[in-house]
Amino acid sequence: MKLSTFFPFRYGILLKLFTVFLIVLIPIYIIVSLMSKSGVNMIRQQILTLMEQKSDYFISATDSELERIAKLQKDLSDDPDLQSISIRPDTLRDYERAKAINDLQSKLHTLSESSRYIKEAFVMIPSIERRISSLTGMKDINQDELNRFLNNKASASGLTSIDQRIFFVLGVPYITKINYLMVVELSLPKIGVDLGSLNSNGNGTVFIWSNEMDKPSIIPAVGATDEIMQFNLHSAAHEGTAFQIGNKNYLRFTKAFEFPDWSLVTVVEEDKILLPVHSFKEWLMVLSVISIIVFIIASFLLYRFIHKPLRKMMQAFKKVEVGQFDTHLAHTNKDEFFYLFQQFNQMTSQLKILVQQIYEQKIHSQRSELKHLQSQVNPHFMYNSLYTVALMAKEEDYEGVTTMSQHLGDYFKFITQNKADLIPLEKEVQHAIVYTSIQEVRFGSRIRFEFQETGEMAMWEVPRLIIQPILENAIMHGLEDVRQGGRLCVRVIAKPLSLIIEIEDNGKGMPLDKLKKWQEASISSHEWEDHALWNVHRRLRLRYGDKSGIKLQNNVDGGLTVALLIHLEGDE
Repeated sequence: MKLSTFFPFRYGILLKLFTVFLIVLIPIYIIVSLMSKSGVNMIRQQILTLMEQKSDYFISATDSELERIAKLQKDLSDDPDLQSISIRPDTLRDYERAKAINDLQSKLHTLSESSRYIKEAFVMIPSIERRISSLTGMKDINQDELNRFLNNKASASGLTSIDQRIFFVLGVPYITKINYLMVVELSLPKIGVDLGSLNSNGNGTVFIWSNEMDKPSIIPAVGATDEIMQFNLHSAAHEGTAFQIGNKNYLRFTKAFEFPDWSLVTVVEEDKILLPVHSFKEWLMVLSVISIIVFIIASFLLYRFIHKPLRKMMQAFKKVEVGQFDTHLAHTNKDEFFYLFQQFNQMTSQLKILVQQIYEQKIHSQRSELKHLQSQVNPHFMYNSLYTVALMAKEEDYEGVTTMSQHLGDYFKFITQNKADLIPLEKEVQHAIVYTSIQEVRFGSRIRFEFQETGEMAMWEVPRLIIQPILENAIMHGLEDVRQGGRLCVRVIAKPLSLIIEIEDNGKGMPLDKLKKWQEASISSHEWEDHALWNVHRRLRLRYGDKSGIKLQNNVDGGLTVALLIHLEGDE
């Protein structure tokens, strides 16, 4: 079988990639087999750094927590209830004494719950021979327990160790002659749980070496067996960060606490940590040099044969995205990119033809529909207006005839202008004012017209005849039968990227079934084909997109509010 069966293009991309990977991988696999442990020191230092970071966080958090517990203990030792019970119990009435003991027990419970490191908080009061505890409540003093606390001298931090238990002991006024003894027992299992989290990989042991008492002691991590405890004691006897026990090498990191006289000791077995990198010791430098050379060669090949043609194609696609369909790509090598570039050139040629055809068809279609919709705006009120002028003439109201004729002239002058699809918003509003002036002559005091304007109207251009058809619709269908008190208000709110024109009347409103259909966009074009609302709605959507158009809503006055919405690109 010929090679061309697998690589149909001369010097194909697949062959180039295969060659590049061989150039990169073969030297690496050869060198890896000969490499040894030259990276051990660096990894050892990284392990020690990681151990230091974990230790710093644990020590900082534990120091802060122990200091906080000691402060809470000191604050509670000054409690008035405690002093009253211990110093002057005979002066207290029974209910006062009972209340003070209950309050004290509640405060001890609050102290115990304030930290997960507290197992129990209790007070021993010799004067009343009572022991008040957050766990067991109030009971008689155990004299042996009291003597052990008195005979075991606490360290500078206030800690003492009795029977493998650790306490904060505070005597008031002092330990040799006390009125009461405030004691907080620490929860070694909870401390051990946090210690265990420092050894998440399981390759060593973590413990706290305590020098608080005359005889040093160990606080182990949770789950420590007797074997681990013996190992902890054995490892504590060695000095330095690296030591050997039997035939195994270990790394140790020791960090002292600030508050108690404790040290956090982390020990890991070096061979287990460094096992994955033993084979890299002797050839690390060789690998570095060869890797740089291979990287340079591979980078050049990838850039020359893959990255450069791909970048060229990406730049061409960006040109096509902005409409430059005359973009042409050339490639000399007979490989896959040669075929892709040819197909790209054919695609852009076809796109250029198709886009031009579709664009022209769309423009013609939209212009035709706009002309058709605009032609449906029929000033049917012309007959009523002329009839009104005739009546004025018969009544010899020449001033009224003059005013009415001027308004009609302005109205038809605007209607017959057909030179531009868009006009300034101010002209559109002025035309609406002219139209309402004509209707005001016709209806007299039966309908009151209002116009309100907000924002910069001068910056806006809108399609012609979008307000007057809505006014005409409101008069014909909502206010024509009103005998008095009719109102028609036009509000214009102009913003930089949006325009709202509201036409509100207090007429009949719209039937709820038709209003619901409009609001749910379930109307069909043939139902509203000749309706002014549908015509204007369709024109706005053709011009500005689906976010624009007309929204309808019955208002509190019983009439209809028509909102013309225009949103420009970028308006959210």
